[in-house]
Amino acid sequence: MRPVPATAGRHVYLWHADPDLLRRQLPADLVANLDLNEIAAALPRAPSALDAARQLLLGAIRAWLRDHRPLNGVRQIVVVTGAALLMRYQLPLHEFFQAADDTRLVIWVVPAAETDFDPRPLPPYVQVRPRATVEYLQAALGSAPTIGV
Repeated sequence: MRPVPATAGRHVYLWHADPDLLRRQLPADLVANLDLNEIAAALPRAPSALDAARQLLLGAIRAWLRDHRPLNGVRQIVVVTGAALLMRYQLPLHEFFQAADDTRLVIWVVPAAETDFDPRPLPPYVQVRPRATVEYLQAALGSAPTIGV
């Protein structure tokens, strides 16, 4: 059994809907966009070993969260896209929980279009789990902080 992060008092949410709808509702001057796909593409190397790739990506996420921290109590909303990488590499999510506080909100974005499809017909030996990313994030969060439209 894995330890579950305490989400009480932490501001981490999962947006499982249209990302543009979210962006239209947020004050643009408070938003910091963390695109995990961009971070992964900018990494200095692409190790084939899962553990090495996980550590490299986790280090880049830590650095981004540290380098983009607002100063002097300024509020910030971190919108995280490319969340499929979190699930793909089974990254621990505690960095996001530690980064979130009363002035910093973290929202993982998983577009509903990525999970609401039926990839048929496929051969029986091919397994596709379109909801895997949402399930991975909800396992850390619980279902209460999930927002779907």
